[in-house]
Amino acid sequence: MKKSFIFLLISFFLATDLCAQKKVVDSLLNWIRTHPTIDSQYIITLHRISWRSVDENIKQSFEYYDKVSYYSDSLHFLFGKGLAQVNLGVLFAKAANFEASNTAFFKAIGYADSCGDLRLRSTSLNNIGDNFKTLKDFAKCREYARKAIEVNKKIDRWIGVGINYELLQQCDLEEKLYDSAKNNLLLGLPYAIRSGDSALIMQFYLGFGKLQAVNNNADSALYYFNYAIAESKRNGHPVNEYEGYMAQVKFIKHLTEKEKLALLTKAIGIARATGSLDKISNAAHQLSFFYDEKSNKDSSAAYYKIYRTTADSLFSENNRRNVSIKETEWMVRRQEIENIHLKELAALKDKELGIKNFLLLTVFISLLLIIIIAFFIYKSIQSSKRNTESQLKQNIAETQMQVLRSQMNPHFIFNSLNSIDAFIQSNDKYNATVYLNKFAKLVRNILDSSKQNMISFSKDMETLKLYIELEEQRSENKFVTQLHIDGELMESDYKVPPLIIQPFVENAIMHGIRNKSSNDGVLAITISKTDNDIVYSITDNGIGRAAAAQLKNGSKKSYGLEMSYERVKLFNKETEASVVITDLYKNGKSGGTNVRVLLNIT
Repeated sequence: MKKSFIFLLISFFLATDLCAQKKVVDSLLNWIRTHPTIDSQYIITLHRISWRSVDENIKQSFEYYDKVSYYSDSLHFLFGKGLAQVNLGVLFAKAANFEASNTAFFKAIGYADSCGDLRLRSTSLNNIGDNFKTLKDFAKCREYARKAIEVNKKIDRWIGVGINYELLQQCDLEEKLYDSAKNNLLLGLPYAIRSGDSALIMQFYLGFGKLQAVNNNADSALYYFNYAIAESKRNGHPVNEYEGYMAQVKFIKHLTEKEKLALLTKAIGIARATGSLDKISNAAHQLSFFYDEKSNKDSSAAYYKIYRTTADSLFSENNRRNVSIKETEWMVRRQEIENIHLKELAALKDKELGIKNFLLLTVFISLLLIIIIAFFIYKSIQSSKRNTESQLKQNIAETQMQVLRSQMNPHFIFNSLNSIDAFIQSNDKYNATVYLNKFAKLVRNILDSSKQNMISFSKDMETLKLYIELEEQRSENKFVTQLHIDGELMESDYKVPPLIIQPFVENAIMHGIRNKSSNDGVLAITISKTDNDIVYSITDNGIGRAAAAQLKNGSKKSYGLEMSYERVKLFNKETEASVVITDLYKNGKSGGTNVRVLLNIT
């Protein structure tokens, strides 16, 4: 009787959570009814219905997977065929049939390669890696996670890159490879920040907390865990909140009984509210152990019953899904046989129709040849003009991409992450958080700017100030910055190329001021406006170009400076860039460098 009551209680929580999901499915079903034309969007909507029905209605999920497969075959829609295999892979994974799930995802990769869709390929690779992690085959998980990272980087899918680095650190943590886990967290965090996905960012905070805990840094570990829990509550991510409570129970040593009980109670409450059988089972199992250690046999037995009931329910649900899968697969195969017969009849009719239309086709081909000849004549006349315009656009695009790479070079990112790590290791939570927030905002600003040829002057100054503040903090205030900007420019709507003077500022800091033996560096930036130009003046009291060149020992000219010269020329439509560099002297000795840049605004 008690066992039945517990099962009904769990079913109630599951139904509550699925209510919102049902509304989304109903909306998609209504769209299908009002858009009867079977095209690519129709098939993609069928795929979404199948995917969203997987937890709520297994038969409906398979019904719409079947439709996605059938209509994609009928229209020779390769992308739709790949989506159908993704649906099938998810269904098999939900039923804990991971071998069949991976087979479906491998088929999806084949379709992704045929239609050239890298996102479909990366999704399938990620799911294969996740299946291997569940099976605790960590070597295979790493193999497919790294392949997914490579593909996601090609398509700028930053959330995918972040997810797979986090998956790699999970494998490392399971195998107690703590240095590798830390490295994967540091590599993946910038991509998680770029994605803007708060749930993923909090997964990284949980990872940092676990590493601090295994290194016996309890205070730092609690800081990361509590921050992740608070942010998960604020953004409505109950799964991360649950994992934060369970991670504290597992990794934080010397918890009091009261603290441990409070954490497990909160965790099982979230598991029940979301209707997650596996999370209810896990939390109940831990509570059973907790009360058993206190010799509270009644409470221990009660939670053990919940654990067994949910585990049995999960096992039964997986078996039911596998039976439904086998039944549906048989129905699909039978339908395929019927479709083959229909295709054979259609082929005979097509042959008869082809003979009747042969003469008409000949006329159409002749007309098409005339149109093609006329088209090529027109193309020949226009080719010179198009080639010139195309070359100019290509030069501009290549210059913009090269500048972006020079602005956010790997050396700068590596040093910034090392600075963050140094703050963490020294338990300087405040400076670590401040530096990380500034770094994240700088990355976001630069990525936003990279999508545009021109941005507002005030936005460009905001990004430049962030960069200088990070360099000041990383240099431990080796220099001060004096920034003077014409007020008219900050209030105007002038547009400028993004970060046009950043490479000059970086050069002054890295090769001028940072090489000084003293800590009295001064970086003076003055920006003014004339009738025709914006005038930038960057002055440093560093060691000068001659001494810097000796320290560089004959290395190549700065890549960022070369690109900046090119951008100024393109913006001003000049043959030579309006950039003047002057060596400064004091008492006959080198006293720094001044760079003057003019941008034409007429």
